[in-house]
Amino acid sequence: MKIVSSQKIEDCFDGSVIYEYIFDVVWDYKKLLVFKHFGELEYYKDFPRPFFRILNSSGLNIKGVGGGNSCRVIFPKKDRIILKDSFESFFNKD
Repeated sequence: MKIVSSQKIEDCFDGSVIYEYIFDVVWDYKKLLVFKHFGELEYYKDFPRPFFRILNSSGLNIKGVGGGNSCRVIFPKKDRIILKDSFESFFNKD
């Protein structure tokens, strides 16, 4: 799974930044398990469009919809650059 493109969506009042990432695959539950690397995966399969969310102790927040290929990632103000680089390099390694 690789990142195809990314776009900064907005800056938040608390200093965090939101990016949208587009991936090269459409997600099903098995593919979403890769996100467990970043924290606890919450998957709501009974929603009309299955929703997933990953939260971790550093404040990183990932949200998306199963059956899609994009997600929004909220990078907290603290360690934002490190977390963003880590997220992007995880999916773009050879």
